[in-house]
This record gives sequence, C-alpha cells and structure tokens, in this order.
Amino acid sequence: MEVSEDVLLKAVDLALGMGSSYAEARFQVDSVRFIHVRNGALQSIGNYSYGGVSVRVLVDGMWGFAATSDTSWDSIKDAVSRAVTYARAVARIRRRKIRLDHERLARVSYSVNEGVKVEDLSDDYLVKYLTGLDSRIKVEPRVRVRNLFLNVKITDKVLITSDGAYVRSRVPRIYLFGSLIAYDPQKGSAQRNVEFGGSGGFEILGNVEQELDREVSAIRDVLDKAKPLPHDDVMDVVFSPELAGIFVHESVGHPSELDRIMGREGAEAGESYMRVDYLGSYKLGSDLVTIIDDPTIPNSYGYYLVDEEGVPARPRYLIRNGYVNEFLMNREYASYIGLTSNAAARASEFDKEPIPRMANTYLAPGDWKPEEIVRETRKGLFIASYTEWNIDDRRWFGRYGGFEAYYIENGDLKYMVRDPFIEVDTKTLWSNVDAVANDLRFFPGTCGKGNPEQGVPVFLGGVTFRVSGVRVLKSPT
Repeated sequence: MEVSEDVLLKAVDLALGMGSSYAEARFQVDSVRFIHVRNGALQSIGNYSYGGVSVRVLVDGMWGFAATSDTSWDSIKDAVSRAVTYARAVARIRRRKIRLDHERLARVSYSVNEGVKVEDLSDDYLVKYLTGLDSRIKVEPRVRVRNLFLNVKITDKVLITSDGAYVRSRVPRIYLFGSLIAYDPQKGSAQRNVEFGGSGGFEILGNVEQELDREVSAIRDVLDKAKPLPHDDVMDVVFSPELAGIFVHESVGHPSELDRIMGREGAEAGESYMRVDYLGSYKLGSDLVTIIDDPTIPNSYGYYLVDEEGVPARPRYLIRNGYVNEFLMNREYASYIGLTSNAAARASEFDKEPIPRMANTYLAPGDWKPEEIVRETRKGLFIASYTEWNIDDRRWFGRYGGFEAYYIENGDLKYMVRDPFIEVDTKTLWSNVDAVANDLRFFPGTCGKGNPEQGVPVFLGGVTFRVSGVRVLKSPT
C-alpha cells in the first residue's frame, strides 16, 4: 500500500477549498508479525498489515476527522468531504471554538536503524528462539503456565499539513511479553508478567535470556522463602526502577495530559487531580523529584522525533524539583492556556485522531547508589517488582501489590516478604521521597486512552528511590 505525497497535498488543498481554515492528511501503514508460544508449543503465527489515509480539518472552529483504508483518490476525496461535513455540523452547537497555537513545524524524514532486521529472520528461527526461552523458564517445574508473545510492528507514516509540516518516518518496534504462572500445592501460586522491547532490530532483545533467568529465580524464591509481614505497618519503602516506572506513568503522566485536565477524558479514561493553575506553582514532590517524558530517547519503545501535528519532539519536564512544570499538550489544548505544543499529539493507527499522550516517562536519576539507599534504611521494605496496581480515575489514591520484596532491618535485606501491598496517595508518594539513585532503567508497555481506545507504545522507567512513611499492608492471604 502506498500513497504519493502529491495525493496528500491534493487532499489538503481540497479541504482548504471547501472552507477549512486548517487541514492535515496522514498516510500510515502498520506491518505486523506475531508469534505465540505456550508451554513450548506454537499456538499462533502470522503477519498482516493495515493502513490508510486520515484527514483532519478545522472548520468554523471545530474539528472534523475521517479516514479510509481505500487509498484511491475517490475514497480520499470522500473522506475530505466527510471531515468537513462533520466539523461544520458540530460547529453549530459548540460554544468554545478551537484555535491552534503557532508552531515551528518540521519538514523532515527519519527512520530507526535496525542492526538485525526481523523481516530477515525466518519463522522457524523465531519459533526456535521462543521455545528456547521457554526451556529456560521450565527449569523451574512449578511454572506451569508459560505464555510468550513476540510482536514486531513497522510503522510507516507521511504527514502533510496546510501550515507547512512535512514528515516522513519509519519506526520498527519489537515487543516480547511473557506471562508466567507458578503453583505449588503447599506454597500456593505466584504470577509474574514480564515485558521487553524497544525500537530497532532484533538486537533490542539481547539481554532477555539473563532477565528471564532472574525472573525464574525470583519466582522460586517467592514460593520457597517469602513470608508475610506479621501486621500492617507504616514504614520507609525503597522502590526499584520498575516500580518507579508504573508510578510515574499512572500518577504523573496520565494526570499531566492537558485534555484530561480540561475534562475531555472525564467520561472515558478518567479525570485528573491536576489543575491549569498548578503550572509552575504547585509542589507535588520533594526537591529530589524530577519526572521527564522524552519521545526522543534512542531505541525507546515510545520513540518519535515529530508528533502527529508536525511539532518537533523534545524532553518534557512534567515535574521539576518537585514542582508541576509542564503538561502534555497538543496544539489545540496548548492554545487554550496561552502556550505552545510540546509535541504530545499521538495516534495509534491511521484511523485514529491524534490526542495528547505520553511517550517515555521516567523518574530522573539522583546522586545515590541503589545499595546505599538500602544500607541507609533502618527499618523498611524494598520492593523490586510488582504484580498489580490500582489507582482512582483522578490518579490520586493508589494501591500496588509487590512481587519480589524484602524486609530491611538496619540496612540489611533480612528476609523475603510475600505479597505486600502499599496504599499511598500521589502527594504523599512524591513529597516523601528522600533518596534517589542513579540506576536508570526502562520497561516497555502499551498505554491505553481515548474513545475509540488507542494503545500506543511507551517506556515506563526510573531509578531506585526511597519514600518515608508509606502504609504497607500484609499479604491478604
């Protein structure tokens, strides 16, 4: 499937001729290859591609959006007509008119290099790779359910806007997901999900074997060595980079999306504790807390250099030294508060509208070494990985279940703790941070938002850090 740039320009010109004050045409194709192995046996394998052209227009202060998978000119012309019609119909009843901020827009072509192209690897090779990983897991026979999913997606895009943006990009992404369920008749069950991936070639998965070996060892220890805390308690808790990743994503990233702050997501993905007047004045965390969202990290899962509105990407400092510093904004929502977009407009597929989204969100490194934080903790808990999380739709109250966790006494990891849960509000979580390490790590994930829902690739990351005065609950079983 291919559409020439001349056709996209023609669509933009047609939209302007039909009364649009702004128009954009985006061609996107996603080529997908997938393999699923369960307990060493191939369950599914295949490949497919999907794509087309979307048109978004601004007419009488209102958006209109339409898409087509038929890339003939007649079908694209019809999409333009539908987008203009939709916008004009809604503009009659909408009070607040949309205006776009004035941006420096990109004219660029870029792609991500692949050391080893997955399309050059045979199905047999990839199936053998997954079954080999399965063999490493089943050395612990109590891991009775072993699901491994490999997904490779190559996204090709061309974007042209009426105010001068031109962007052509090619981003290959690779993602490996594992769901491991262990059971022991005397010790009970343990479940762990693991994720690996990024943008680039097969080399992205270079350290998977070692990571899986460590996960299997942790599952074994949870079954054989872990014991519940004697009672609920309030204590200092040291969190690993994995926990930092889920915290920043759920308690800072989502509530920093300006469309959510201004109510667009209220009936869909939830609301936000953030307010527009928090910008630059509200202190959410301690001085040690800086939280960044950066689409430009090389080989990251959420990588892009230009967003879906043609705005060049850059690191966004959502929290800087504890203060709310920046929201995730597209051109529309930035204009509402007198700012300019910071390139947060993303769309998952060709037929989805671009909306404010995260990319690669992380807790910035500090000066401590992780082992120093543990050594300087008199009494507390170290949580290395988690199994589940829950947070309210304003992103204020959270509950997180630990998987691999250890009780700390006088700076030593004394024993493994079974299924601890923490309950903490966002303000306490970040305000009580008193030590931040330098061991930055990232973990891939898929972030859901929107109606219809869009799942976009992201990194969740951070460093080891300590929070004082956290409510810790003993195992519920």
